[in-house]
Amino acid sequence: MATTAEPEESNQTSTGANRSVSVWTMLGFIAGCAILIVAAINLPNLGRWGDEHGNVLVFLCFFLVMSIGGRWFWAGVDALWGAIRGKGN
Repeated sequence: MATTAEPEESNQTSTGANRSVSVWTMLGFIAGCAILIVAAINLPNLGRWGDEHGNVLVFLCFFLVMSIGGRWFWAGVDALWGAIRGKGN
C-alpha cells in the first residue's frame, strides 16, 4: 500500500505545482542584498582601511565579503527565477 502513495506525491511535484522558494533562500537573498549595499557604501573607506590595516588584508576581506554577498544574492535570484518559470516545464 505504501508504494501507491509515493507515485501520487511525485506526480504532484513533477507537474510544477510546487513553485515556492524556501525561507532560508529568501533570507539569504535579503542578506546578500544588504551585504552588497553596505559594501558599496563603504567603498570610499577602503583606502583609509588599507593604510590602517594593510592593503592586502583589506583587499582579501573585501573580496571575501563581496563573494559571500554575491553568492547569496545570485542563489536567491536563481531560486526566484526557477519558481517564476516553473522548474517542471
